[in-house]
Amino acid sequence: MARGGPGLRCALGVLLAAGLGCLGCSSPGDTQPYPGMCSPLVGLTWSPMPDSEGAPTNSQMRVAFSDYPDPDSVGPDDFLLTTGVFYYTGTYAVDLAGKAVVFQPAGMLRTNLGYTLSVGPPLQSLSGCPTTLDQRSFRTGDGPAARTPRLAVPFSDVAPILASHCGGSGCHRQDPAAGGGCLTAPAAGLSLCDADAVSALVDVRSRQVARLTLVAPNDSARSYLLRKLLPASPGGGPIPTVLGQREPPGAPLTDDEIATVAGWIDTGAGK
Repeated sequence: MARGGPGLRCALGVLLAAGLGCLGCSSPGDTQPYPGMCSPLVGLTWSPMPDSEGAPTNSQMRVAFSDYPDPDSVGPDDFLLTTGVFYYTGTYAVDLAGKAVVFQPAGMLRTNLGYTLSVGPPLQSLSGCPTTLDQRSFRTGDGPAARTPRLAVPFSDVAPILASHCGGSGCHRQDPAAGGGCLTAPAAGLSLCDADAVSALVDVRSRQVARLTLVAPNDSARSYLLRKLLPASPGGGPIPTVLGQREPPGAPLTDDEIATVAGWIDTGAGK
C-alpha cells in the first residue's frame, strides 16, 4: 500500500506533470448475479478544498470518487502532488468504504506556496473504468495543524456486528437467541463466533479470490471481507472483484457498521 520515498522530487518525465466463502445465511457461487455498472471514475470531493488558501503544511490529500477505486491502480503515475516542476513522494492508501484515494506526503509542505493535485490514468475503478486527467490547486498557510492520533478499533467493536448479521441455521455462528456461540459445521467452514472469528479471518486466503486475504491487517481495501460487505448499488449487489452475492443477504450493513469493520482492519485487525 505504501509507495515512494521521502522528500520532494523533480517532476521531469512524470506523466501527470503534464474467498470470503459467504457471510450470512446464503450459499456461495462462482458467478456475480448483480454485476457492477461500469461508468467513468470521477473525482467528486477534494481535500484540501480546490482553490483554498491557508491549507496546513501537514495536509493529507484525499479525493473521493464516483465509484470504488482499484487500489492496485493507485500510484505516483496517476495521483500526484506538485509545486512548480517538483513533486512529492509519500504513501498511498485506498478507503474503499469512502470510495477515496488518500496520499500522505513524506514531508511537510512548504509554507505559503501553491500546489496542484492531479489524478488521471492509469487510475481506474474496480470495474476497470478509467478516470481522465483532472487537476485542482490550493495554497498552503503558515504551518501545520494539530492532529489527533487514530486509535485502534478493537475486535470487541466488530463482534456485535457479526453477531447481529451472521447468526442462524446454516450460517457462521449460532442465532443470537441461541446464545450466538460457535457451530460445529459453520457455512463454508468459516466460523465467525467470538472465539473463532479473528483467527478465521486474519491473514487467511479467500476461497473465492485467492489473490486476496479475508482480512489483510492495515489494508481494508485489499481485504475480501470488506469487499463482500460493500454494496455496489442501491439495489444491493456486490462490488466488482467479488464472486457470488454481497453479504449478508438482505439489507447491506449500515455505513457506521462498514466503517467499524474497515477501521478494525486498518488499525491492525487485532484481537
